[in-house]
Amino acid sequence: MRVLLITGSYPPMKCGVGAYTKSLALALTECEGVNVSVLTDVRAVDAAARSGVNILTIVRSWAITDMFRIAKYIKRSNPDIIHIQYPTQGYSGRLPGFLPLLIWLLGKPCVQTWHEPVFGRISKLMVVGLRLLITVREEFMADNPVPTKMALKHTKIIWIPAASILPTVILSNEDRAKFRQQYASKSDTLLSYYGFVAPLKGIEILLEIVVKTNARLLMACDFMPGNDYHQSLLDKIKSLGISSRITIMGFLPEDQLASTLAVSDAVVLPFRDGAARWNTSIDGALAQGVFVVTTSVTTSGYNKDKNIYFARPGDTDEMIAAIQKYAGYRIACKQSTLEWKSIAERHLNVYRQLITR
Repeated sequence: MRVLLITGSYPPMKCGVGAYTKSLALALTECEGVNVSVLTDVRAVDAAARSGVNILTIVRSWAITDMFRIAKYIKRSNPDIIHIQYPTQGYSGRLPGFLPLLIWLLGKPCVQTWHEPVFGRISKLMVVGLRLLITVREEFMADNPVPTKMALKHTKIIWIPAASILPTVILSNEDRAKFRQQYASKSDTLLSYYGFVAPLKGIEILLEIVVKTNARLLMACDFMPGNDYHQSLLDKIKSLGISSRITIMGFLPEDQLASTLAVSDAVVLPFRDGAARWNTSIDGALAQGVFVVTTSVTTSGYNKDKNIYFARPGDTDEMIAAIQKYAGYRIACKQSTLEWKSIAERHLNVYRQLITR
């Protein structure tokens, strides 16, 4: 079976959906008789040299004019199934909305995975020619606006949960102590955060936690020059007098990021409006067995099996209390390889059903 995945982002580009696509592509490649290609942005060109997947970095701007280049490749490669991932950070033009129609006109089965609700008129356009919609979130339909629900009224939708998009790192106590001593003493509480820097992420809460607890904080994220919000946070770190207790590490490669999370006493993800029921950042941290504290409007308290605490959004004191009680506690972690194998098999079952119709 020849499978073509289309995504606006692919590692090393910074995008959770791009990282998801890589994990899915690699898992599909391990399946017998499956040939996988990923059609993506030219900015992912570095991926082609170090991947077990055929990476096609041919899209320049995701403008309508790129449609002809994509159509030419599809005709030449003749995939059995085409699977679009939406949305991604890399999509920058109008083309993604027209891709299902293009694929339908080329006579190929089109599958899409929507990783979050889709708003606006594009939802009506994207269901044209769509054979099946996959979502990674069980509550997907409830979160969509009414126009999108109407557009999907006659579309078959299935839920295939995702797994961690970060590798699981198993560290010895010696390795953990050696890594940790670069940033904190034995008596310090070492916190970490990773992901994009945006108002919805609740970064201000992180800074307040550091002020009130004297914790050390590792921030595996980028602060972009010229970004007013990013600059305001840097100014706040300085004005609060906590610069010496915060290490901004920038965007890290997957293995280094997983190790950073694994040595932490707690990973803190204080989403301003609460985390979704499935969140790539939370899942990647949980894969390391480390204690995670986050926020939710639907769940509360400590989950022992997953080693995660859900606090009320904005409740700094509750988060601090959870950190003081559970920081440093770890549970056995398992590799996500088997989970991704199961995910790939579920996708293949869907593909086979569409191809044999």
